[in-house]
Amino acid sequence: MRLLQSTAKVQGIEVMAGIGPVTTNRSDILRRAGVKPGIVAPQNELEIFCSLCVGRVYYRKANQTLYFVDSPALSVSEIIEQVFKGLAQSPQVRQLYMDEHNILRAAFCIQLTEPQRRALFAALTLAGIHIKR
Repeated sequence: MRLLQSTAKVQGIEVMAGIGPVTTNRSDILRRAGVKPGIVAPQNELEIFCSLCVGRVYYRKANQTLYFVDSPALSVSEIIEQVFKGLAQSPQVRQLYMDEHNILRAAFCIQLTEPQRRALFAALTLAGIHIKR
């Protein structure tokens, strides 16, 4: 811990000024900011969707499902199609919705076997896509 202080003269009197103790301890900074130390795993598909972005996919090991979103800049669907083409298989990508009436589209998902997962994860990693598990 260190102090950031300076002195200044105000009406001829030297006054100490500063912001007080400054910590460099990361856990202390996170605690003060109210950040929880661990990442909480999403509880449902809507929470998974909210954590997705371009360049990030989520794999839920419990049901062997990969969740992702597409964008014009980076299409995960195209990568999946190319990998499955190399495996001589056809992917069964499913559209998820945010509402019960299936109007508001959310993420896509696909269930994977172990060989499919290994091949797809290698391709996604090579494409620079972060796989969150």
